[in-house]
Amino acid sequence: MRLPEFRMDSVFIFSLAAATLIGLLNLYSAGVGQEYIFARQTAATVVGLVLCAILSMADYRDLRKYSFLLYVCGNLVLLATSMAGHEVKSTRAWLNLGIFSIQPSELFKGVFVLYLAAYLSRIQREHKATLTRGLLLPAVLLAVPVAIILHQHDAGTAAVYIPLFFVMLYMADLHFTLIGIILSCGAVAGVTTIFRVYAKTAWPDWDPVIQKYFSMPYLFSFFGAMLLVFLIILLIRLRTTHFRGGGILKIELLVVLILFAGLQAGDGFYRALKPHQKNRIASFIKPRIDPRGAGYQAIQAKIAVGSGGIFGKGYLKGTQKRLGFLPEQWTDFAFSVLAEEWGFAGSVVTLLIYALLIGSAIWIGRHATDLFGCLLAVGVATLYFVHMSIGVAMNLGAFPVVGIPMPFLSYGGSAQVLNLAAAGLIISVARHRRLLAA
Repeated sequence: MRLPEFRMDSVFIFSLAAATLIGLLNLYSAGVGQEYIFARQTAATVVGLVLCAILSMADYRDLRKYSFLLYVCGNLVLLATSMAGHEVKSTRAWLNLGIFSIQPSELFKGVFVLYLAAYLSRIQREHKATLTRGLLLPAVLLAVPVAIILHQHDAGTAAVYIPLFFVMLYMADLHFTLIGIILSCGAVAGVTTIFRVYAKTAWPDWDPVIQKYFSMPYLFSFFGAMLLVFLIILLIRLRTTHFRGGGILKIELLVVLILFAGLQAGDGFYRALKPHQKNRIASFIKPRIDPRGAGYQAIQAKIAVGSGGIFGKGYLKGTQKRLGFLPEQWTDFAFSVLAEEWGFAGSVVTLLIYALLIGSAIWIGRHATDLFGCLLAVGVATLYFVHMSIGVAMNLGAFPVVGIPMPFLSYGGSAQVLNLAAAGLIISVARHRRLLAA
């Protein structure tokens, strides 16, 4: 049977070129007065394009044999960075190599996607997708780099690995129920953490009471009593043959366990947060709490986005950017520069190009010739989507400022090299299927 002609790679390449060009033009405008920023990003783009060309011409399946070695070496580099790396704004995440520096935690995202794709495709191919091999061991593979990156005080970068992990597990058809339980626990933990941070800032009089009743002794007592009630009901069910509702009882018990685990994890997250991280979360919920401090960035970004109107102020004519009101305008808030100068229309066009980029990458993954290629392409698409969606949300005040670069739009040599090199892998997956269809 002849396979249909495969040309979605042309759409992907077009959107990749457009996103790269828009990013460079926007960065040139954002970095006026600091020309070294544009020069460095251009150099990183050239390196990334070379890697993209090399990887697109190679057979992506040959990388499986090197994936574990790259994973181990990458973790060692991360560990070395956390101990002896260059520190910027309390984050020890850069290695200074003389004429330039790199951020290993950014580059390692590609290695993580590569090795997790290789591992999951292998256990599925060998029919060894048990609970231990299909969930627990991948969780360990995730925990090692995340723990090291958290030790570098870079919670934003560490958080990106988590959606990558769950999306790739989902695409590999592994343990949907357990993934749902873990995500539910994570959601409860996140809500609990945000609530406690906000309560401490907005309701200082109630804060001691809230902290007391969210503490571990009270939680253990409360949920211990609830579990005791469920145990009594279960014993009654076992002794009474006409008792019905066992399925509902299991669901209720599962909900209690999820709440308990989530609240406990939320308490741990809250205690682990640094003061400046708590200030960012509180100012995200209510920027006017600290308009000259933690909330300043979010307020100025929204002003810049809103001042662009429908068609913007024109290229190189952004006033918020030019007058220095917009902080980190070439990194975290690069999208605000674009929205101010090109307006709503330019922002929509840019987002549509990114939608084409991510959508075509997912299509390529879904139509790959093997599971490894599918996971590889979908993993890279997820990486693009997470970075882009969080970046836009930060600029609109819908997400806390976490220092995650937007793909191709924000300044960052390591991120630029990674994004372009990862694009080469997607092109390789598409090219292999096209050759097979010929």
